[in-house]
Amino acid sequence: MLQIVESGDVRDNGWLELDGLKEVGVVQNPRTERHLLRPFDVLVTARAEPVQAVLVPPSVSRTVAGTTLLVVRPKHPESGMGHWLWYFLTSRFGQEQLSARLTVTTTTKALSARALGEIDVPMPSPSDLDRIARLVEVSEEAYTSAIAASKLRRDTVRDSVILEMISGTNAEAIGSG
Repeated sequence: MLQIVESGDVRDNGWLELDGLKEVGVVQNPRTERHLLRPFDVLVTARAEPVQAVLVPPSVSRTVAGTTLLVVRPKHPESGMGHWLWYFLTSRFGQEQLSARLTVTTTTKALSARALGEIDVPMPSPSDLDRIARLVEVSEEAYTSAIAASKLRRDTVRDSVILEMISGTNAEAIGSG
């Protein structure tokens, strides 16, 4: 059994929602193994607007991309190239290039693999790639922590307001419940 990632699993923050992925049965052979996602592949939504890009985290295993996603596989993912491609494609400059390459079909807009390959991506030096990869990792950890802290703060404020508004014995009963 393999898990399958679809466009709906791509989140606005540029990461994958890995909880609850669908599982599919696939015959295991060298061809199917080549299609397994690897850490730091970049997935791009092919049939959604705005086009989104997501960096495959190192924790993904036995997972494939659905037909609504394009997979960009850096030749040397450990070099930071996947991080850079994701960083660029999620930037204003990358988003403009992605949007300009969408083609209109009868029912929707789509991005082809050929059009994605035509995007002009500036190439940083190898030392800059390494720094960018570290920057992406640290900034995404900080972003995730900030969201968790914000939710905790929001929940705490909400619960405090509710407890303050409830009188005497009800507040004690709710607070201990």
